[in-house]
Amino acid sequence: MKNEQYRHLNEHDRVRIEVYLSEGKSQYEIASLLNVNRSTISREIKKRGGILRGYTANYAQKDYQRAKQHCGIRSKIKHHAIGSFVIDRIKHGWSPETISGRLKKEITEGKRPEDEYVNHESIYRFIYESDYGKREKLYQYLRNGKKRRTKKYGKKTKHEIIPNRVFIDERPEEINNRTSIGHWEGDTIIYAHKQAIQSIVERKLKYTMLTKLNRKTAEESTSAFVNQLEDYYVESLTLDNGTENRRHEVIAEELGISIFFCHPYHSWEKGTNENTNGLVRRYLPRESSLEDITQHDLNDIAWELNNRPRKTLDYATPQEILELEYSKLSVVALNS
Repeated sequence: MKNEQYRHLNEHDRVRIEVYLSEGKSQYEIASLLNVNRSTISREIKKRGGILRGYTANYAQKDYQRAKQHCGIRSKIKHHAIGSFVIDRIKHGWSPETISGRLKKEITEGKRPEDEYVNHESIYRFIYESDYGKREKLYQYLRNGKKRRTKKYGKKTKHEIIPNRVFIDERPEEINNRTSIGHWEGDTIIYAHKQAIQSIVERKLKYTMLTKLNRKTAEESTSAFVNQLEDYYVESLTLDNGTENRRHEVIAEELGISIFFCHPYHSWEKGTNENTNGLVRRYLPRESSLEDITQHDLNDIAWELNNRPRKTLDYATPQEILELEYSKLSVVALNS
């Protein structure tokens, strides 16, 4: 074959392939007529033909366009300047919603150019559909750790699983700006066999507490929140919309605090907790079994996190800052 070309087939090429196949021409003959390599024709027919359907130009072109669209999205993450950030955050346990929300926030604040935005659906597709995502098994860093993505479309749920929620929009600015202490975020880190770890983090101090949950139930979660926080200074708690938080009114009454909820699928709204969960995953990866993990083990992990210098604390540790802030509270109490 003379001057054969290595190029992408277009819609006109696909129409000709369909016609030539109906005329009984061989793949070699078709490749010669289109002036492309025979392997190009072989791959096209194998990939976009069907035993029952056969090869049709209309289906083949639509399939090509779908693949091209997804490829563009994936390559933006893999090869774009933002790619290393997205991949690193995935491996730190951030959800696609959190990553996308953080990018939007930084773009709004002028810290990133607008073309670095990637929505959460694109990140999910990158994790589950791209060659890189499959090879690196990026799904294992997601909260549910499922090898295949489960769509939520059509799933029936009760209208008000968590009654009387107060959303984060109504949270006072002093909490949002981290100007005062006593404001905590809570989350549940899921592991195999429905076991879980409850993580609680103070927004300003970055102080962390971890509790082993044998089952992710509302009763056990409520008890853990109350037991962990009752000896600390607490003004508010921010939670997500997991059903384990449906007894939030009991927590609020027991501790005498305000409780706020993130919007559904907006887990980045409690980013301090999300970041902390990523750190916990370094000690206990998603595939870990909690069967032999004791509360003492979790206390050790929390101790390490609380005695680790943080850049956001000017390289002091959460433990040091907590002791400093609590000493101020003691002075205020004595003088009042």
